[in-house]
Amino acid sequence: MADTVIVLCRLPSGIRLDLHDLASLSERTQATAPIMAPPQARSSILLNGIRQDPFYHPAENRLLGRAGRTTVPTDFWKAWLEQNKQSDLITKKIIFAENTPARADNAMTELAKERTGLEGADPTTLTDGVTPMQKAA
Repeated sequence: MADTVIVLCRLPSGIRLDLHDLASLSERTQATAPIMAPPQARSSILLNGIRQDPFYHPAENRLLGRAGRTTVPTDFWKAWLEQNKQSDLITKKIIFAENTPARADNAMTELAKERTGLEGADPTTLTDGVTPMQKAA
C-alpha cells in the first residue's frame, strides 16, 4: 500500500481538513461547565482548491471541471475519512482520493460535467431581465 494518496478538492479555494481526538471531543460534551475554546485538532492538512489547478482560467474565473490536488499521507486520509464519512464533502464527491495521478485524471474526466453547485452562473442562460455587466469602454 502506498504511503500517500492524491486528494482532489473541487472547492474553489480549498479546505483545511482537521483530524480530532474523538475521546477528547466526547469529554468536552460531558463537561458540566461549557468549554468556550474551540477544540484543537490533532493534525491538519490544507487541501489545494481549484484555483491551484493548472487548468483554472483566472481571467474568466472558470473552474473548467477540474480540482486542486494535494498529496496526503494515507493514514491521515483514512482517519479523516472515518471521522467524516457522512459529510456532503464526501457523499457529493467534492473531495475524494485516488492512488495515482493517472487515476486522478480519469476521475476528473468522469466528473467534468457533474456540477458541484459552486460554479459561476452561465451568462448565456440568465433570464428574467438579468443581463451580464458590460465592460467599460
